[in-house]
Amino acid sequence: MSDKYRFEEIKEQIKELLDEAFDLVPDHARARAESYWYAHISMALDEDHGYLGGSMCSMQDTLEEFDDVEDEEDED
Repeated sequence: MSDKYRFEEIKEQIKELLDEAFDLVPDHARARAESYWYAHISMALDEDHGYLGGSMCSMQDTLEEFDDVEDEEDED
């Protein structure tokens, strides 16, 4: 299994666990959780979220950098 593939799997697992954790949050605490830790983690993973902000370098951005390295290696 390539490092890139495993990295992508981990990112997806984090998304799944994030959603599972958020589903466990009691109703009275959901708004605050969604505004803070849920939003921050979601934005750090990729751009697949409903928030206005983003991350300077998300996991998706890093995943795409794997392609940059592979492209450079192919040129050599």
